[in-house]
Order: sequence, then C-alpha cells, then structure tokens
Amino acid sequence: MAALLDKAKQQYNRGDYKIALATLRRLIQQDRRNADAHILTATIHEQQDNRELAADFYASAMPLTVNLKREVGFRAASHYLAVGRGEKAFTALLALHGFFPDDPAVNHGICSILREAGRYDEAVPFAVKLASVGTGFDNALNAGIVLSGLGRYEEAYPVLLKAQEERPDERLAVSELFWCASNLCDFPVADAMQAKLEAAYAAEGDKADIRENAFRALTWSADEAYHAKTARLTAKTLLPPVAPKPAAVDPVPADRRIRIGYLSSDFRDHPAMTFIGGVLEAHDRDAFEVFAFCHTPQKHRQGPMRDKFAANIEHFVDIGQLDDDQAAEAVRGRGIDILVDLQGFTSGSRVGIFCRRPAPRQVTYFGTPGSVQGAGIDYAITDEIITPDSSLPHYEESLLRLPRNYFCYASPTGRVEREGDRSGHRLPETGLVFSSFNQAQKIRSNVFAAWMQILNAVDGSVLWLLEQLPAVQNNLRKHAAEAGVDPARLVFAPRVSMSAHLQRLAQADIGLDTAPYNGHTTTADALWCGVPVLTWKGTSFASRVSEGLLRSVGLPELVAEDLNGFVRMAVELAQDGARLSRLRQHLLAARDTAPVFDAVGTTRAIEAHFQSLCRGRA
Repeated sequence: MAALLDKAKQQYNRGDYKIALATLRRLIQQDRRNADAHILTATIHEQQDNRELAADFYASAMPLTVNLKREVGFRAASHYLAVGRGEKAFTALLALHGFFPDDPAVNHGICSILREAGRYDEAVPFAVKLASVGTGFDNALNAGIVLSGLGRYEEAYPVLLKAQEERPDERLAVSELFWCASNLCDFPVADAMQAKLEAAYAAEGDKADIRENAFRALTWSADEAYHAKTARLTAKTLLPPVAPKPAAVDPVPADRRIRIGYLSSDFRDHPAMTFIGGVLEAHDRDAFEVFAFCHTPQKHRQGPMRDKFAANIEHFVDIGQLDDDQAAEAVRGRGIDILVDLQGFTSGSRVGIFCRRPAPRQVTYFGTPGSVQGAGIDYAITDEIITPDSSLPHYEESLLRLPRNYFCYASPTGRVEREGDRSGHRLPETGLVFSSFNQAQKIRSNVFAAWMQILNAVDGSVLWLLEQLPAVQNNLRKHAAEAGVDPARLVFAPRVSMSAHLQRLAQADIGLDTAPYNGHTTTADALWCGVPVLTWKGTSFASRVSEGLLRSVGLPELVAEDLNGFVRMAVELAQDGARLSRLRQHLLAARDTAPVFDAVGTTRAIEAHFQSLCRGRA
C-alpha cells in the first residue's frame, strides 16, 4: 500500500495527474480507509478545478484521518458551497461537528448555511452554542440574527449588542440590533440605532445600504417611499427574477366560474383568519370556485378557526412539502384565474411562488400593509383611506380600491358583551382601563411616552397590555417609572385563546393605538367588543388602518391630527363618562351596520373587481 501511495505522489509531483488518479483508484480499491489516498485524490481534483469531486474526497477523508479532520472538513464544505451544493456542505460540516461540537468555526459554518437557506429552526442549537463559544464579530452577528429571527430576543440581544459595539457602524449589525431592541422595548438602544440608520440613509440617498426586510421597515417608518425601496431590495435579495408577464390574458369564459386561489401559511388559529375567514365564507359559489393553497405548518393545522376554514373551502391543495417551482405547477395545473397572496413579506410567506407567474392575474391582500414589489404581483386590494392618491407613486401594483373599507372583520366567537367584574383580570373596579394589545415591536418610545402622559393625567387609571417576554415587561415598567408612573399601573394580560381574549377585552374602557404601525386586527377586535379606539393621522398604509376602521364604524372624530392631539383626546374622553357610554353603545350597534363587519358586502366588492379583471381582456 505504501508503495502505491509513494508512486501516486511521484506522479502528482511530476504533474501526471491523470496517471496519479488511476494509481490512487487502485489504492483506494485495495484500502478504502487510507486517508492519505483520499486526501491526495481530493488535492488533484482541486488542482484541476473539479471542485465537487475534490469536496467528495475531502469529505470521505474526514472520518479516516487522525490529525487533519478539521482541515479536510472545511475544504470539503468550501468547495461544495463554491459549486452551489449547500446541502452537501451542510452534511460535511455536520459530520465535522460530531468531532468538534464546541468549535466556533464549525458552529458558525452550520449556522450560516441554515440561516441563508431560511432553516432557522434547525439552526437554533448551533446558534445557541455559537453565542456562548464565539469570539468575534462574525460569530456574534450570525448567532444573533438566527435567535432574533426566531423571536428569541432575550438570547439574541447580548450577542447583537456585542457585534454592534465591536463594529459600531456596520449596517447589518445596526439593523439587527435595532430590530431586537425594538422587540424588547429597550427604547434608548432602539432610538439610538434608529437615529444611526436615518442619518446614514439620508446621507446615502438612493444608494442607501439598507439591510432590513420590507416588513420590519413598516414598524418604525411612515415614509412610503422608504417602504417601496425596502420592498424592492427585499425582493431582489430573497426572490428569484420575475417571469415575464403575458402580453395579453384571455377573458374567463362566461359559462364557467372564476377560479380564485388563496395562498397562505396562516390558514389556522391566527389573527389573519379573523379577516380572511369571512371572505372565504361569503364568496358567491355560483360565480366563483375557491381554492386554498396551504403551506401552514403541520403542527398548526388544528383549532376552531382552522376547522371553519376547512368547511369554507371547495378545493384544498397542500403545498407544504412542495418547493416553489412545484407549488407554482400545482397552481398552474388547476387553471387558477386569480391567485391571491395573503402574506406579502411577512414571516412564513411563499411569495416567491408568485415570481413564477403561475396565474394570469396575481393579487395581494391584507398580509403586508404596503406594496409587495418585485414579486410579480399585478394588483393590491386597498381602499381610499389607506392608499390615497398620494400613495400611488409608491406602488408597483395597480390598486383595486374597495368602496368602503378594505378590512373585513369576522369575529371567531360571535358577539361578546361586558360580563362579570374586572378583578379576575387584575383590573380596578372603579379606575379607567386603557388598553393596547399590540405586539411589542409596535410600541415606539414616543408612543409609550404619550401613553404615560395620559396615565399621569387620569388618576386611578391603568394601562392593560398583552403579556410579553419578561425582559419586555421589565423594560416597560422601568420606562413607566422614569415617566413618573407607578409600574404597577401596567397590567399584563396572559395569552389566552381568541375567544377568551375577546370576552375579557370588553372590560376595557378606551383603546390606545400605536404608530407608525397601527393596530389592525387588534383595533378591529376592540371595536367589535364595544371599546372605542383612539388614533391619529398617518402617512402610510400601516399608519392609516385604524383611521379607516374608525371611519367604517362611523367614528372619524376619534382620529386626532397628531400625537399631541391624541393625548388630549384620551384625557378628555377619560373624564367624560357619558360620552364614553354613548361611544360603547354606538359600537355595539355598529356590529349590525358597519362595513368593516359586513363580510358579505366586502366580499361582493372584491368579487366585482375580480369579475372586471376576468371578464374583460387584461
């Protein structure tokens, strides 16, 4: 064996690669566990730029060599990545991890591959390990992005803080720390990172180095031009090129129903279903054939809202195990006339399917409160409040404006009334209860400061919030104390089922909105339960939703001109019990009359647009 190996080395040193490979093949046939033979074979293929073959032999050498496992493992992974074989690179690094479970570089490599493939759940153990054993900027940022991306903000925060402190102006580090701090309501850090980003974007202009996705941008900026820019960059980064649009689309024959396909991962007990559920139920089945292309995770395919969804769908198509090309074929093969995206750039979205143009008409509705650019979406369903004419330059899609309100709220539990006492919810029986059940990232520092002004002005009042991570609740209590408000006046409601939440929500007196990302389903929930919500005028889709909802229920006077006006309105209303009672009665009556609660009327308006798109030549 040694003689054959020496012979192969001599041939290699002379540059006789072909002959050397033949000798090595003979050697490996006789001794498959000869590590040096595998490594030399890999080296020759490397010299010949046969990178995948080189990677194969480096990978096969890894379990055989005693002293070079780490080196050959990384060479294998590097070559696999260079030729686009990410799965084989992952397998090689995973094997290497078996030998070096605490190695920062090994955990970093695995974490990077899984993160770039969007497989965050699988990356968790490696990110957690990397957060503890990593030594530099790259390790910290990699681990932090994975943990933050999965909502593990308390774990992500220290490593993202470390990364940003090491490179204070590195844009991705700033963006990721900003998002994490915002989700933890760490206002000083979030505000400092926001200021850094805004200053940099202003200086860079059209060439701004934006490193956040489109959906995140909506939570802190009310600039529609910026939203459009982040949407384009998000699509360019994450999505494939959009297939060419057909030069002309034939009308749907008058003698058959129009085939509508809805595509989402949120067909489950999810706030989105309080919105789209009513439309699915109300569709005119004589005119429309309804398909659901579902990629809801298997573990979420249960619960009352899921059951109701299943009962209202004619054709259920499971695309959960299909890749985007296969899913597009599933749509195309069913002859869908209009494919409706219900998620846009939100978590779990498969908007890449739309890039393949599997349907002749493609529409986005509800998921992302803004333009879904760069994804082959032709139309967006909106209304004149959330997208006035000033919004038109910032949309790639043609707007299908509904005549009343784009929002269609269908309560998952029917009507609720205020029942029982408040003590069971740790609320005062006599003091006024303000509420805001929005997610933590929507609570900006200026908004929270306004809420504290209101509490300071209304003796005995409390602010009822949704239970958050312990770090979030601690931060909010700290910020309250800094504003002169007893932290005990913040009451955190535990997370419960949707029906239990709506029943308790009726105990609130006044809802307080957030901006620049308003409450959407959160605002509609409150109005349905008879709780008046106060907001102020916005300059983007996401910041105009509550105004649209209040106009729909006939209460435009609850929309202040600005944040200062919002504070004044809240204090005045809190001191006017008679008016507050009238508003509650108005809202309870509006459940029978308001467009936002009229699923049939909203659905007919949507169908009118769909008829127009399908019966004429597009």
